[in-house]
Amino acid sequence: MPPIYDWRSRLCNVGQVFLQPGQSDMGAMTLGGFLTDNPEPGGRYHLRMSFPPFWKDRARNKDASWTITRLSAGAIMRIPLLPSVQLVSAADLGGTDAGQPWSNGEPWDNGENWGWRPTAPVAAAASRGSASFQADLSEFGPVLVIGDVIGFSQGNLDFAHKVMDISYSAGDVATISVSPPLRRAVTTDDAMQFRPRVMVVCRNASAALAGLTRRNRISLGDLQFVEALL
Repeated sequence: MPPIYDWRSRLCNVGQVFLQPGQSDMGAMTLGGFLTDNPEPGGRYHLRMSFPPFWKDRARNKDASWTITRLSAGAIMRIPLLPSVQLVSAADLGGTDAGQPWSNGEPWDNGENWGWRPTAPVAAAASRGSASFQADLSEFGPVLVIGDVIGFSQGNLDFAHKVMDISYSAGDVATISVSPPLRRAVTTDDAMQFRPRVMVVCRNASAALAGLTRRNRISLGDLQFVEALL
């Protein structure tokens, strides 16, 4: 299996959107390490991120330099999805961070907000390739709606899916249709994550370096990623 590199938490984006555009994409990574544009049943997700004009501190610029090199080499990156309109709000989940309510809108950049990862148990087994599964949301109520992004972690791998349809039964057990389909089978030992991470490769690595100001400020361009299939 090719190495998977964690996104540097200091490189906090100012814009991030999870997309599920179609059945075939160029630039996705297979288990053997090959870039492919073959059609994939259910399609692959995309991720787009934008960044501030530049960072002033030396540590962030070092991280940006390292990241540009990794992206240019076709590395697989593991990137947390930050709180946005595409995720269930922390207020709905009853979450706080470092003693502060999540509703205060603080733009933390120390990685602490990435560490809070609420989950809901899977309510019934579902096979790999399935377009739906069930989760027990009795702890939170019917907070999940169409358009939200959820995910799973198994071993060192992370998977993300967009909710395309959802229905609730008594006791707030949700039947959830997702895109792309499940990349691994899930059982009642697994948990659905409200703060998923994606595993992706960069489609426009040549545009990653947007600028270098006075030799000490690196600017990252808008980045486009596609799901790495592992």
